[in-house]
Amino acid sequence: MTWWRKNRLALGALAVLLPVTAGVMSWSAWSGYRENQPSVPVPVAGGAVNYAGAIIGPAETTELDGADVGLPDNTRLLRVVLPVVPHDAAPATCQAPELWDRGGERRWSEQSSLVGAEPVTRTVACTDELGTYELTLDYVVPADATELSLAVLSASELPVFAEIPIISS
Repeated sequence: MTWWRKNRLALGALAVLLPVTAGVMSWSAWSGYRENQPSVPVPVAGGAVNYAGAIIGPAETTELDGADVGLPDNTRLLRVVLPVVPHDAAPATCQAPELWDRGGERRWSEQSSLVGAEPVTRTVACTDELGTYELTLDYVVPADATELSLAVLSASELPVFAEIPIISS
């Protein structure tokens, strides 16, 4: 009897189990990754969302003169004021929202410290204060960024996130 014939049952099991094992491991890694990525937006009602224990929004956007802070040509400086009304004493989120273009294809982080915004003590993330507060956020974006939204993330709520539309010229 040859070696192949003696071990045909083990070789058959190996031929089945190796691809199954690789598939299960890949699925497990991918699903774990997806659970920690913002992929399920909360419905927006009137420009505001009920997310992470608070009503967040609607956002007010103002375009500022970027030349005053030395921004390069073909960029814009957007200041977004975002009201947050917590339902309880816990803050909604401690991450500054990201600004997204076209559903997250391009993303920008809050830049008030880089553009020398005033006043320095303004709120850009959660606060320990009870009651309503406002986030005042500055974003430097390319001039061609027009379809914008704020992505508010809370680690305890992922993959659900709040995507608040921004009206920009």
